[in-house]
This record gives sequence, C-alpha cells and structure tokens, in this order.
Amino acid sequence: MKRTAQNAARPLFLAASALGLSLALATLSAGAEAAAAGAQPRAKAAAAGQARPRGDFSRQTTRQRTEQGRVRTDVWTGENGRTASRRAEVVNDAEQGRRTRSVERVGPNGRSSTSETVTQRTENGFTRSTTATGPEGRTVTREAEVVRDVQAGTRSRNVVTTGPEGATRTLSDDLQRTENGYTRSTQVTGPEGRTGTRDVTATYDPETRTWVRDVTVDGPND
Repeated sequence: MKRTAQNAARPLFLAASALGLSLALATLSAGAEAAAAGAQPRAKAAAAGQARPRGDFSRQTTRQRTEQGRVRTDVWTGENGRTASRRAEVVNDAEQGRRTRSVERVGPNGRSSTSETVTQRTENGFTRSTTATGPEGRTVTREAEVVRDVQAGTRSRNVVTTGPEGATRTLSDDLQRTENGYTRSTQVTGPEGRTGTRDVTATYDPETRTWVRDVTVDGPND
C-alpha cells in the first residue's frame, strides 16, 4: 500500500501529529508489531492492574513527595467491595542524570503486573529502558535511544521492542529541520522482517500562518 496526503493546518497541529506518529505507524504492520511487542501479555497485564471494578466505584488517590521524587497510589473500590490498585514511584538522580519510574498494578482478581522505566541523560540526548512483566511472569522489554544535534537541526530515535518469545520490532525515526519546516523519515520492521515506512515533508508559510504537510506511507506488503 502506498498513500500520499497533503494538508494545511495551524502550527498547533504539528505538535499533535508528531505525538501521534507512533500510533500512525502502528497501522503499517499491526499483526507483526503486536507479536513483537507481546500484545497479549500486555493486554493481560493491563486487565490485571488497570481495570477498575465494574459498575459504580469510588477512587482514592494519595500523592506523596519523597526525598528524590514522588509516590502516587490509586485505589478503586467497586460497589461489591472489590478493589484494584496502582502504585507508581518516581526516583530522580540529578547528579547521574537518571530517572526511574516503577509501577505496580493489582486487579480486582488479585492478579498483578509491574513495569520499570529508566531514563538516562546522555551527552546529546537520552536513553530509555522499559521492562514490563505480566501476571504470568511473561516479560516485554523496550530499549530506546534519542540523539539530538541542535546545530545541525537533527534528531534521531531508535527503538527495539522484544516480546516474551524473543521476537523483536525495531523503529528508526529521523527528523531534519529545514529552512521553512522539517522532514521526517520513519521505518518500522516487524519480527518477520516486514518493513513499513512513513516520510513527511512539512513547510510553514508565515504570511498565511499555515503548515503544508506531504505524507507518503509504504506498507509492509509493498
């Protein structure tokens, strides 16, 4: 599949489109990426820890600052008295340029899941490592690296996601600032080697205060 699009929008839409890039790319190879990311274990983890009690419920949230970060605890109580909880702790190490976020979720059936994300500042960007474990002990990992060159106006992002069976999904995303906008090239490769790409060229007209964005998507079946 190959699709091209052109649209004009206000500058605010640029940020929104950038944030939604990963979601847009997910459609390139939904089956392959789901397998690589371990969609089933993650869905079970979400059901175990994030599902609120059905029907009417109440929620109690506690926020506490700590010496190096903060802790937030949410407890949902259903009309039948069953509870679900979520505890998130953030620890900042300013000296080392490191931030750790740990989350534990427990569902109303007592099944639990955990995740830990460590973000490490580097000389020209950052790395981010995430490990998520579902209620059956199956694990998904995600390793991301972002490198910025302010002078050259570039930013690159590389992500590798490994599912519980060892299948991997990779994402490569390169952004280049231009004289009147930017270009962006993204490539996603699933565990079977099938690849999808998305190329964007955006230009801004200060007189009309509009963005024109040309998008070309090549799906994994091409």
